[in-house]
Amino acid sequence: MSALAAVDNATIRSLNPITGDVVGEVPVMSAAEVDAVVAEAHHTAAEWGALDARERAAALLRVRQALVDRSRELAETISAETGKPHADAVFEVVAACTHLTYALRHANRALRRRRVPTSPVLVKRAWVEYSPYGVVAAITPWNYPVGIPFQILPFATAAGNTVVMKPSELTPVTGQIVAEVFAASGHELVRAVTGEAVTGEALVRSDVGKIAFTGSAATGRHILRTAADNLTPVVLELGGKDPMIVTDGADVARAARSAVGGTFSNSGQTCMAIERVFTTPGAYGPFVDAALAATAELRQGTAPSDHVGSLTQPGAAARIEKIVRRAEEQGARVLTGGKRRSDLGEEFFEPTVLVDVDPSMDLMAEETFGPVLPIVKVRSVEEAVRLANDCDYGLSSSVFADDASEARTIASRLMSGSVNVDDALVGSGIPALPFGGVKNSGFGRLQGEEGLREFSHARSVVESRFPRLPGLAAGMFTGNRPDPNVVHRGLGAVYSVGIRAKVAALVGRRS
Repeated sequence: MSALAAVDNATIRSLNPITGDVVGEVPVMSAAEVDAVVAEAHHTAAEWGALDARERAAALLRVRQALVDRSRELAETISAETGKPHADAVFEVVAACTHLTYALRHANRALRRRRVPTSPVLVKRAWVEYSPYGVVAAITPWNYPVGIPFQILPFATAAGNTVVMKPSELTPVTGQIVAEVFAASGHELVRAVTGEAVTGEALVRSDVGKIAFTGSAATGRHILRTAADNLTPVVLELGGKDPMIVTDGADVARAARSAVGGTFSNSGQTCMAIERVFTTPGAYGPFVDAALAATAELRQGTAPSDHVGSLTQPGAAARIEKIVRRAEEQGARVLTGGKRRSDLGEEFFEPTVLVDVDPSMDLMAEETFGPVLPIVKVRSVEEAVRLANDCDYGLSSSVFADDASEARTIASRLMSGSVNVDDALVGSGIPALPFGGVKNSGFGRLQGEEGLREFSHARSVVESRFPRLPGLAAGMFTGNRPDPNVVHRGLGAVYSVGIRAKVAALVGRRS
């Protein structure tokens, strides 16, 4: 039974990927309907953006209360639409509360007007102020249908914007509930438009001030090309092929448990999932043994507290099975897992650990997005760093080393948006940290002060300290202009390295 079935051209029926039960039905919205929703969002944005940060924070507190009040309903809907265990779905709601709390508490400080120095134009004073874009488009994925929207929505709304969100066609009912939760603010801050790719493209082409997209690199490129027609700015959080490095002397038991949790959580359907492990010779054998032991403890099934649930996308289990079989053909060995679990449901795949993996294998190049953990033995830390960076993606990574100094040194060399030392996945769960990637993992940042400013545009303002003096433009470009020779001599006096060094030395001797 497919997780998604279109009843007709006007309706999407969302189905539970495990049972096939209907979770709900939503309309497929046309481009005209999307434009109408965006126009309504602009009316709300004018009112919402005019409020000060404290008034917006008070309204967002009501959103948080609604989130708490509907937490059970939200978690049950997430679980029903994605097939993930209920415990994982609850974690999404917890993460949503923490991100919302950060945004409403810190928006005023991050976005308040800030003075800047005006040297060498000391007769002026200047500041930077932040204004909302108006309406932000958020196109969000199915793998974390609450967790990922709450990396965007609280920060965009706290910055004074309203949002039109297009949830995945696999999780549209969850998306509608998210929009309803924001209505508790007393303002229609978030509106949901439902449908398939055509609906999303209509939203990208609509009259929005900024676009936030989380999803695949291929779709991200398409959105970027489409948004270019209107020069609409875009923040992209795309895929990952996240590495873990484990060195001799590291706590291999801790590293292995982190790798297992970081790979098999949400059945591997996480952009920050550990998809490549590089271990140095002394760590390799103990790490493999510990990873197998930790994997053996996992419970896979349909119970609310099971560790590993179903894959969500129709055909995902068959796709991952092909990836594993291809790796075996190229020389990898499956130590545990490697098979579909049709006894549990159509889209269950066993947590899988592979060894004898070569970096040149297909498995190591493209995002797997499933419960597959490949382990590679490398000759040195230098080789581990090189292989970790030899990838088109750069979202997140993990390092386990002999001591903190070594771990930090390795972390500083990784081409990655975030690095977890002695852990995995946790960076995105700290709302004060900016989250995003490099290379094919996208650009721009969600979360943190950077995330609040991502949904604001900066305005530079300059005014005179002495209003009676003529403006600099008038003085420089009209009337008597300065002698160029005097200007050249001034440059030497102020900026010459030799003179500055002599002044510094003189000051040092006198002190």
